[in-house]
Amino acid sequence: MAFADATSSLALWLHLRRRAAFGGDRAESPAPPPGEGPLILVHLSERADDPPPVGALIRAMLVRRPGLRFAFSGAVPAADQLPADLRAIHMPLPRDSNAVREVIDRLAPRALLLMGDQLPSALITGMAERGLPIILSEARLSAYTRSSSWRGAVNRGLMGRITHVLAPDLTAGAAARQLGAAPERVELTGPVTETLPPLHANEAERRALAQIMAGRHIWLAAAPTLPEACAALAAHAAALHHNHRALLILADLPDEIIPGILAEVETLGLAAVLRSEDHDPEPDDHVLIAEDGYEMGLWYRLAPVCFMGGTLLAGDGAKPRHPFEAAALGSAIIHGPLTETHSPEWTQLDGANAARMVADAAGLTKAVADLSAADQAAMLAGNAWAVSTGGAAVLRRIADTVIDAMENPA
Repeated sequence: MAFADATSSLALWLHLRRRAAFGGDRAESPAPPPGEGPLILVHLSERADDPPPVGALIRAMLVRRPGLRFAFSGAVPAADQLPADLRAIHMPLPRDSNAVREVIDRLAPRALLLMGDQLPSALITGMAERGLPIILSEARLSAYTRSSSWRGAVNRGLMGRITHVLAPDLTAGAAARQLGAAPERVELTGPVTETLPPLHANEAERRALAQIMAGRHIWLAAAPTLPEACAALAAHAAALHHNHRALLILADLPDEIIPGILAEVETLGLAAVLRSEDHDPEPDDHVLIAEDGYEMGLWYRLAPVCFMGGTLLAGDGAKPRHPFEAAALGSAIIHGPLTETHSPEWTQLDGANAARMVADAAGLTKAVADLSAADQAAMLAGNAWAVSTGGAAVLRRIADTVIDAMENPA
């Protein structure tokens, strides 16, 4: 082990010497943001298509320690992600030891937070030389574990200088340990995900509709494309053979697909009412068509089962809704394989047995039938609720680790 550590340290030293020799002209050191509060360096990985979701984490840190200032490097966070009054700067990543020393002298950071799958060698080494804490989060490190023996030695040298590794999953934790992170420095937190406040609903309206629909099995198709709406209608027609009082709500529908939906309703011999015409469903109605998306909070609350549109069949329709909308309000979720939109959230839900994935229209019909059983729907909905609200606990844990390391450096 001592030999491996020495080899890693030598490899890292040579790597940084080479970087310094070929580093070229350096930009002038940045001026710190205004204020007297402690400053945290935050490096956002440039490897991902989108910057890591940093906004909610910044807010969590500010709740714990008001007055914090930040200096970002790497990927540029979206302006609407960050608090409007945040005292922060964005600076070029310092890529050699001298540049890092100048940045540390100028900004006097108290900690470095790395988010994502990138290990900036000069920055990590420079902070470690000053005895400043380094926290790595949201990194799966798959690219680093496949490195050559020499590059692997450099990476092990970097990992040995990181104070805390907050792994988003078990695979990431194993990769960090494989790279040389001490097991006691690795903690499984889960991934940082967007947390959404529950969508608003008019409580008087909810109570009235709940009374009107009492005793009926209700399910929702949220923002379906036209082919998905037709598939949902077919699934509902099949469900009516077993439960003649079932009710399907089609919600968040652009005007151009309404005629196609009404034509399919007529073809299947179903009875539908339009929310826009101020009609409440009667006992003999099979489908409620709620065109506008502004009442989604109401429909999620009323429907124990929800198919999330835009995930099964491509076509004309509204933008796919965020799956945590339904999860946070107690709906059991069905979705298709088209999960590019909100991909991290879908991965979490599927991995936690918190959603039912179907491959085609026949799969949707079967899922709707299966989830008409209250116990199955409740289990799925409970798991989904835990996932959708668990992101807040992850944010607090990462924020606490950064602040505690900043205030109590080893």
